Amino acid sequence: MITLLMRRSFFDTKGSLKDNNRMQPDSEPYFIPSSYSRIIARELGLLERDLSKLLAGTGLAPEILLAGDESRITGEQQLRVMQNARVLGNAPDFGLRMGRQLQPSAHGPIGYVALSSPDLLTALMSLRDFLPIRIPFAYLTVEQDDRWLTCKVDYRLRADATQSRMLLECFVLVLQSLIESFLGRKLTEALIKLNYESPDYAASYGDYIHSLVLFNQEENCLQIPVAMGAELNPSGETDSHAAARSLCARLLEEVPVTSLSMSDRVKRYLLAQPVGSVNEEDVARSLFVSKRTLARRLQREGSGYRQIRDQILATMSSHHLRDSGLSVESIAALLGYHDSANFRRAFRRWHGVSPQEFRQQSKRQ
Repeated sequence: MITLLMRRSFFDTKGSLKDNNRMQPDSEPYFIPSSYSRIIARELGLLERDLSKLLAGTGLAPEILLAGDESRITGEQQLRVMQNARVLGNAPDFGLRMGRQLQPSAHGPIGYVALSSPDLLTALMSLRDFLPIRIPFAYLTVEQDDRWLTCKVDYRLRADATQSRMLLECFVLVLQSLIESFLGRKLTEALIKLNYESPDYAASYGDYIHSLVLFNQEENCLQIPVAMGAELNPSGETDSHAAARSLCARLLEEVPVTSLSMSDRVKRYLLAQPVGSVNEEDVARSLFVSKRTLARRLQREGSGYRQIRDQILATMSSHHLRDSGLSVESIAALLGYHDSANFRRAFRRWHGVSPQEFRQQSKRQ
């Protein structure tokens, strides 16, 4: 079996600091992307006028959530935001709610790199290698023997018992999400052991975690059959996904980071998601406005959601055709088209020629 072991190295079950010489919380603050706080705000369904309540006690201004960039906040500020969310939403299970939103795409290029891995073990190793870049207070180690693949998570933040439990719930769901996204199905074979007492909302764990959960265990771990480590990427398109993420990252760099225009905020959000995975309502919700308000503000800027989306798809399709050897069908799938004929029609509308003609013209230039 594979064991994914998550340990609270610095805290006992009551949340007090333990005597641990191997790894102590550092005095220097850890900085993480503000995008995780935006995910929290979206999960609560907040609008612009409510953002200050979520940030109460952090010293942060609401603009940090509106910019849509990768500005940084401290780990302590993130914990305070999570605690505020728990209170605002009257949600004791907010750690689970937050964790459910942490799909691989929430971690930027790290998630795409993992999902582009040839097998599940490599995907977990990718997460191990890049997680500290995204969340520097979290450390994942991967160990393997004849029976087990062991992923251990340590975090270097001073947290009380409630905050610590919320972090562990998030970590469990991050790993579950990665495994499920890679396999393309729910993970039901796992056994999850947690070293804290069963919380009052324990009955709701089954709504978020798809395998058996045991409390009051000696350690925190998630166990899955060892054969899963060798599971091959079912998409068979590892190069395609890597190329798609690389292109999105390049295009994202071209959008002004500090711009608060609604058009640029929409562009940044669309480029940060798997193409075709969101619609206009999702985008409006992510920017803390209604769909009608989004349309009105874009109109004032001489733009519109459909126009921005088409511009991004047109640019990405032309890049893929010019710079890669991917088939038209593969490019259509990467851009969220289930029918390549629809993609061909859209491409002709954008560029005035078919994808094949565009590729041939590019080769002659």
